[in-house]
Amino acid sequence: MTTLDLFERIDRLRRRQGKALELLGFGPRETPSRIVFSAPGLRLRCYGTGTRRHPPLLIVPAPIKRWYVWDLAPGHSVVRQALARGFGVYLIEWTELPAGAGMPGLADYAGPLIDACVKVIQRRNACVQVALFGHSLGGILAALHSAWRPGHVAALALFEAPINFDGLAPLVRLVTGTALLASLPSDRGRPLPGSLLSAIFANAAPAAFYAGPAIDFLASAPFPDLLATHLRVRRWTLDELSISRALFDAALALLFAHNSFMHGDLVLHGKRLDRGQVRAPLLSLYRPLSALAPPGTVLGFHEAAGSAHKVLLPYLGDVGVALQDVGALVGAGAHQLVWPRVFDWLDRPGGTAAVSEGTRPPALGGLPMLV
Repeated sequence: MTTLDLFERIDRLRRRQGKALELLGFGPRETPSRIVFSAPGLRLRCYGTGTRRHPPLLIVPAPIKRWYVWDLAPGHSVVRQALARGFGVYLIEWTELPAGAGMPGLADYAGPLIDACVKVIQRRNACVQVALFGHSLGGILAALHSAWRPGHVAALALFEAPINFDGLAPLVRLVTGTALLASLPSDRGRPLPGSLLSAIFANAAPAAFYAGPAIDFLASAPFPDLLATHLRVRRWTLDELSISRALFDAALALLFAHNSFMHGDLVLHGKRLDRGQVRAPLLSLYRPLSALAPPGTVLGFHEAAGSAHKVLLPYLGDVGVALQDVGALVGAGAHQLVWPRVFDWLDRPGGTAAVSEGTRPPALGGLPMLV
C-alpha cells in the first residue's frame, strides 16, 4: 500500500467520524444558497446580491477544507454577518477534482479559476469590482489574484494569511524534509489526500493541532454554546478535500521555500507578480501569538503591499473554536468584536474607514500554515 492509498483510507475514516458528529447534532447550520456557476474543481455559491451601494463580496476559502467554516451556524457565520450589513455574498466551494482531470496549479487557482467566478459576479451585478476575503491559503490565493487583476478588486481582506516567508528557513526545512513528503510517488497526476497535508503540518506544529484543541475542549465543556461550536469545528476538521498535487508542489516551492511573490519572481500566466501590484484597500487580521501564521508572515506582506489604505486588525483568539487558526471565522468573540469592525471598514467608500491600526509586534517563531 502506498502513502497515498493509506491516507485516502484515513480520509474516508475521518469523514465517517465527521458524519457521526453530524448525526449527534454538530454539523454545520448553513445559510440557504444557490449554485450560480460550476467548473471542474469548484462551484460558486450565491447568498444574495446585496445592494448597489456595496461591491459584491467574494469569499475564497482554502482549497483543502470545506467552505462551510465561513458559514458554520447562526451567530458564527461570516456569510450571515455580511448579509445583515447589505452585502451581496458569493463563496467559492472548492470540490473534488474529477478522475482523470488535469491537476490545476497555483497559477490556475489564483488566476483563471477565481477570475471565472469574478466574471460571473460582474455579469450578475453589472459591476466591475468585487471585494475579496480570504483565510490562510485562500487568503494567499486572493492576494495573488489581487496582484494579477488589480482593476477588479475593490477591497482585499486577509485573515491569518501567511504570505511573507522570509526568515523562516529552519521551518521550511522542517516541513520540506518530512518523511511523508519523501514517500510520495513521483507521479503528480494524482491529488493528495487532505489528511496527508494535515498530518504534515500537524507534525511540524503539534501544540496547535493536538494540545490546543484538547485545551479548548476542556475550557468549552462547561458552556453548552461554546462546546457546540467546538464540536462543529471538529466535525469540519474531519471533512478534508484532496488537493491538486500541482497546487501543493507550487505553493511549497514558490511561496513557502522561495518566497517568490514577496521577491517579485512569481510568474502567473505570463505576468510577473510582486506585492506592490496589490493596490486595493487592504485589511490584514493577525494573531500576535499565532504558531500557524506567525505575525511576520502577515505583517511583512501588509507593509510591502502597494495599497494606499491599509488596516491591521489584531485578534487574540477565542474559547470554543477547537483550532485557533479558524477562531477569527467562527469564534463568538470574533463575531461580536472583530467582524463589525471589518464590515465598518468595508462599508466606507473604497473600504478605507479607520479602525484600529495595530502595531507591528516583535518577530515570533512558528509555522506558517497553508491549510
